Amino acid sequence: MSLNHFLPRNVKFYDTTSPGKALGGLVQNGSITETNFLDILGIVLVVGSPIRVQERESSHIISRTEVLLQAGVYNIYCEGSIQVSDEPWVHRLISHAISGRENSFPIDIRNRDKKCVISGISNPEIAIQSNNWTTFEAAHIFPLQHESHWIQNNYGRWITDMDDTVGSSKINSCQNGFLLRQDVHTMFDRYFISINPDDSYK
Repeated sequence: MSLNHFLPRNVKFYDTTSPGKALGGLVQNGSITETNFLDILGIVLVVGSPIRVQERESSHIISRTEVLLQAGVYNIYCEGSIQVSDEPWVHRLISHAISGRENSFPIDIRNRDKKCVISGISNPEIAIQSNNWTTFEAAHIFPLQHESHWIQNNYGRWITDMDDTVGSSKINSCQNGFLLRQDVHTMFDRYFISINPDDSYK
């Protein structure tokens, strides 16, 4: 039986012209502000005119504040059309090993981070000294298996810790990676959790 991604979401949003059909939703875990929510809607939705977002029961209107978003059902009002973006997302697969000259990636990530940067759980010093990283994995932020997309969009231009070596895409730069616990890595790759680089990497 496939996983139902929609059921656990405690925030759902609807087009008021179709109040029974959700456009989407998310899990408010205590970190998403009203500004974050509006930014998310700006990515997920394609609208024909400015929108007004209002909580269905309380009638509270969402604004660009740092107030935490309350769990609930939100109606989206728009004089124009509202559609969910059809922009393709990049599927991630966990890459457990890197071969050849790029195999310094996990070592460099471990040396820099020393802990899961999302959960904050550190690898004990005694484990680090014995090179035991059993429950930790160096994860690519932009998926390694989509290197052709990385090259096509010249994302390597943002990498500053590697030389412009001929034939290197720079996708294995430490700047495109971080250390995660194995379970967090799986959740990250399945888009169960995300990081907003435009909001202090929250």
